[in-house]
Amino acid sequence: MSQELLSQKMKRTCDGCGTTYEWDMVGLNAEIIKQLENWYTIIREIFFDGEFRKMMVQCCSLSCTPVAAVKLALPPQQEEPADNIDLASLRASNYTKPN
Repeated sequence: MSQELLSQKMKRTCDGCGTTYEWDMVGLNAEIIKQLENWYTIIREIFFDGEFRKMMVQCCSLSCTPVAAVKLALPPQQEEPADNIDLASLRASNYTKPN
């Protein structure tokens, strides 16, 4: 039995500039190989929930690595209300029904 792989696509998004790239991995040519070799991967180990975990970003070029590295260095953003209203302070604790 013979078989032939007809399509194998790979899609990557640069964590530095946000550009998305897509390649068909069947019949790789020199140009695609050169594009894939240009990518950089940055890994940072963090201690989370009692164990070391690896966080990773991928960049399409050397010029995108500083932006992506900063994303690894910053702490995760906490979700805050868009308008910064303290909802707890608005709740009535001793509500009395009007007559």
